[in-house]
Amino acid sequence: MREQLVTIRFDEIGLKGKNRPLFEKRLADNIARALHIDASRVKRERGRIYVYPEREDERLLRRLEQVFGVKTFSPGVRVPVAVEAMEAEAIELARKEVDGGAKTFKVDARRALKSFPLDSMDINAHLGRRVLEAFPELSVDVHQPDFKLQVEVRPSGIFLSTRTYQGPGGVPVGMSGRALLLLSGGIDSPVAGWMLMKRGLAIDAVYFHSPPYTGERAKEKVLELARVLARWKGDQVKVYVPYFTEIQVQTAQHVPSPLWTIIHRRFMHRIAERIAEADGFNALATGESIGQVASQTVQNLQCIDRAVRILVLRPLTGFDKVEIVNLAKRIGTYEISIQPYEDCCTLFAPKNPKTKARLDHVESAESQLPADRLIAEAFERMEVITVNAEDG
Repeated sequence: MREQLVTIRFDEIGLKGKNRPLFEKRLADNIARALHIDASRVKRERGRIYVYPEREDERLLRRLEQVFGVKTFSPGVRVPVAVEAMEAEAIELARKEVDGGAKTFKVDARRALKSFPLDSMDINAHLGRRVLEAFPELSVDVHQPDFKLQVEVRPSGIFLSTRTYQGPGGVPVGMSGRALLLLSGGIDSPVAGWMLMKRGLAIDAVYFHSPPYTGERAKEKVLELARVLARWKGDQVKVYVPYFTEIQVQTAQHVPSPLWTIIHRRFMHRIAERIAEADGFNALATGESIGQVASQTVQNLQCIDRAVRILVLRPLTGFDKVEIVNLAKRIGTYEISIQPYEDCCTLFAPKNPKTKARLDHVESAESQLPADRLIAEAFERMEVITVNAEDG
């Protein structure tokens, strides 16, 4: 029986030892969720995952390109374990490539079923001859062929394909816990969230909104970024939107301006920590990079971190702006991030920010503010918005 399927390969998961089945199951579940298909259509088998979709289309392939844990994938077919069935399918696949203009090919076979009468080298030679007999206009090119006929002989069948696509690699989302991302409308924080998902963290986001100083368009911009991240997550993203206006107004009135940004960040981290503790997040995450702006010196980051007990992850610490921009373009957030809607940080940025703040000075300035009341008000007026990948 001939079946259409997609063969999915992974690399890092294969190194996980006794925990490997857990990683494979999580990846299979994430694939089913991303493709919007029943989990029964995603099968695991000895270092491979096979997807049996109801139909194959470009949208399915695009979604697989965004599933963390997938190294490569190939749409193809499975036929019974028989030389004749393998030959017939190889010729049919080659015919489609020739019809598309292919002039050269190679065969790349692997035999996991040792009882099969042909070993890998024999399969390469045998199918090469049969394809050349069927299509004399083709020639073999082992270095840069127009298509590569991939063949895997396994106990459950022979799998054949001619096209391979790249996935993002990494670890399946959800295997490493949960992180709450401090998401602004800028370039950096969405990239930080993407990098953490690649390492297996499931993320949701918190965005600090300051009406009327920041308008609804600024918030919509952040929600657009969350939609992109939801596609990479393969699931919805919850966006917490605390009210931040009064914190910034009070800071501007009672704190020396060089410390404004640090005080704002400390409040953001405290609010995010409370959300994390209430909703089961293991860490906070930010898009900060060492030395990129005045607030992101080691001394200032240390002052910010001392406001909370929770782990704060900064995956962009060693990246420069060009590297971050390139990643943003790759993952699909850059064009949204550069839309001209300012966030609360931009509007309340001091002219001469402190670059090497002392913790005792920061805490002394902060003591002039009614912190408990301001944080309580931020929560009283907080929105919680659930964003789905297919929204917009």
